[in-house]
Amino acid sequence: MRLGLSRASYRWFAPPDRRYDFHEYGLGPQYGFRGMAYPYGTTAEPPGDDLLGWYIDRCHEWGLDSLNVHLLEDGDATAQGKRLADAGIEWIGGLDGAWALDADEWPAMRDQVLQRLEEFGDGGVRIASLVNSDPPGPPGQPVPNGGLRFGHFSREVPMPEQIDRMVCNLPDIVRPAETYGIALCFENHMDYRISEIVQVVEAVDSPSLRINYDFVNSYSVIEDQVDAAHLAAPYTVMTHLKDMRVQSITTTGEPQFFHAPVGYGSVEIAEILGILQRGAPDPDNIAHCIETPTLPQYDPQLWMKLTIDWLTENASEYFPSLAAGATA
Repeated sequence: MRLGLSRASYRWFAPPDRRYDFHEYGLGPQYGFRGMAYPYGTTAEPPGDDLLGWYIDRCHEWGLDSLNVHLLEDGDATAQGKRLADAGIEWIGGLDGAWALDADEWPAMRDQVLQRLEEFGDGGVRIASLVNSDPPGPPGQPVPNGGLRFGHFSREVPMPEQIDRMVCNLPDIVRPAETYGIALCFENHMDYRISEIVQVVEAVDSPSLRINYDFVNSYSVIEDQVDAAHLAAPYTVMTHLKDMRVQSITTTGEPQFFHAPVGYGSVEIAEILGILQRGAPDPDNIAHCIETPTLPQYDPQLWMKLTIDWLTENASEYFPSLAAGATA
């Protein structure tokens, strides 16, 4: 197994479009691009104009060999791919789209995704996460972090019909992905259950449609993480390795969920790593992209250090790079 970095580990700290404390939603003060000081201390300086270079430095700092990130390098995929390859880092791409659109809406989304696939091919991408999201809204309207229109709890389209639509739509992008040698990895992104995603993957039946298993996101759709890992393992080629603490009951009688450094939450991290090691088609090459999405008031560098330290102590048997560091 390999360790990489998901850009979401620094989601409130690094990407220019998110260097704020929910300001665009009217929920708090603004930081980052407004020139205001961040509300926490961190050992890393916020990135300047060279965001890709900043992510490369973080990968080197933590000894990670891959980076799950969208196209950053001024829209030049060839340049971004070369720069990452020269730094010894695999570029793992990311594709957002509403996969359960009907026949009238799907062509516009398909064409948008096909353009990005071509860019990924130019950049040498061989793995890309596939994330369900809502279609773009009117200009200036905030875009939700993920899909609200479709998913397990959607009232617009029954789940069996969503699965049928995805089975119909996804081959339009999976077949081109095959020609580029790209594996599109359908992520359980707090929207679909792995049991639903597996139905789509098996029906499309292509080596270019696999799974990006997120260690945490099954909580959001009332699915057990360990059960989901057993289902996902035969199709998993990458993961988002993260943790979440569950408070199953509060004073109001409602549960609450809190992101945590890996190993400090409620997810059965070591058990799931074992399931993927035994059940994945190529476990030695699974790209486990660390994703510790702190809230803005917490230090992302501290969460990364706590995560690396916990994995070194508790899971180095799965990660040769950590085992080597522990004995150095």
